[in-house]
Amino acid sequence: MKTSLKTGEIKISYNPEYEQMHPDETQIVVKDGTRHEINHHGYRGFKGCPRNVKNHAKLIFEPISKVLMPAYFHEDCHYISNALEDTILHSDLSTEFSLDGISGFFDDVGSVSKFSPFYEAHVKLNMYLWGNKKQKSKLSRFYAHDEKVREVLDNFLERTGLRGLVKSSSKDRRKIRQFLNDEAKWREISRVYAEEFSKLMQPGYALPLMNHSGSGTKGREDEDSSDEGSEFDREMRTREFKKERIQESYENREIKPVWMGSLESLDLLYESLAEKLKIKAETFTNQSKMPVYLYGSREFDPEKDDFSHIDFRMNDNAELELRKRRFNELMPLEVKIHEKGFPRTRFGIVDTSGSMSRDPDGGSDIGDTSIIPFGDNSRYHYALLSWYGFLEYLRQNHLLSQTGIGVANFGDETNLGIGLEEAKRVMLYPQLNSSTTKLELDKVKTFFEGRGNLIFTISDGEISNWDEIKDEFVKDALKHHYFHLQVGNENETTEYMRKKGLKVEEIKNAQDLAQKTIDLTDKSLRGS
Repeated sequence: MKTSLKTGEIKISYNPEYEQMHPDETQIVVKDGTRHEINHHGYRGFKGCPRNVKNHAKLIFEPISKVLMPAYFHEDCHYISNALEDTILHSDLSTEFSLDGISGFFDDVGSVSKFSPFYEAHVKLNMYLWGNKKQKSKLSRFYAHDEKVREVLDNFLERTGLRGLVKSSSKDRRKIRQFLNDEAKWREISRVYAEEFSKLMQPGYALPLMNHSGSGTKGREDEDSSDEGSEFDREMRTREFKKERIQESYENREIKPVWMGSLESLDLLYESLAEKLKIKAETFTNQSKMPVYLYGSREFDPEKDDFSHIDFRMNDNAELELRKRRFNELMPLEVKIHEKGFPRTRFGIVDTSGSMSRDPDGGSDIGDTSIIPFGDNSRYHYALLSWYGFLEYLRQNHLLSQTGIGVANFGDETNLGIGLEEAKRVMLYPQLNSSTTKLELDKVKTFFEGRGNLIFTISDGEISNWDEIKDEFVKDALKHHYFHLQVGNENETTEYMRKKGLKVEEIKNAQDLAQKTIDLTDKSLRGS
């Protein structure tokens, strides 16, 4: 079964052989399957699980990921999360419905494939929590009664505190439901579930759930898993949710979610931080008008009329003649323009020497390093935020593309990134342990090709090989829209730049670096 968060539609697929063998039960399975899908959000007074994508990610998926990520594939975390969420929402529904359709689904799986130890434990746990005698008896024929399965279930029930609620003589489904519906318990339940049930994960362990066929999991990793899982799984994979999640982790001073890569999380975080900067976004357009339709006509006068808005007509004598349209209805139209000297290519050259790893005053108070490894009060943090602010400015002004972007970071060596994605990668892997601040001019020579490019440099000190490259650098920079941002006091390098007519901005407060980069970029693009 698949549910769309956008359309609210539920797509149901089933085994036609099951319908032929059990024609009276198909409708029951479909009804309970639909209730199951809806109760991922909450169904007719039921609370459901996980209820929303934040709960899915933070309370279920992430605790499971911390256990499984070091040893298993990413899709296993999605599969295990789905299995646990199904179990919780089934318990929720069982106080009113018998769930014969859910047990029928398990029966269909067992009729096609032998239960793996993991799947046996999954089915048994569901039966412990909400199954009746008839359902348990019907499904028992698929059990191998593996001792490992019994141990896993015993440990899970004991460690979570469910043991006392599922004793056959005193089972109270409402108490079980109340226990499992408590979001405050989900992190711990998820962690214990992953630790215990992972003991049963073996090749081929992942038999179908309502919304996950098991594709992409351990032992089935060659199968396509792009459409597997619940709608919450698919929402988690979106760039928008990942950005929201990493921003929340940063604001709470938490480490990054284990399921997000280091490069990806930094990229998304700096995008998010750049969006909060003050950016002037205007469309580079002029307003014009175009005719929507023409009406009315008169005889064409070759001595007065031009050849616009004319057509051919037959006159009363069946002769072809030219007619001039007299009226038209005009519609406003925004026409994109390119200002004189508009930079089509834009490049940054950023100092990543050891001194950029210090705080703005040159000390060691570099801020929080939970997610940002070089600290969110380091000079390089502000330089990197400047780069992302520059990209955000271009994006908001509809000027950002995958091409026409390049960057270089320099220290002991000069690392070059051409194209948006490669440029981000180069900026997200700074040197910061370099003992020198050497700029290899031959490596960035492509930045200075042609005329009218937008080029800026950022540094907190002198360029160590400046005497060797300064004449050629200045000669090339003067052909372009160039500015230099100096973090801290000016030096011989910046004095020479200024003397030769290059734009130099002295940044006394590193926190102002990003805004100054945006402001100077805006002036360059708008020709002011």
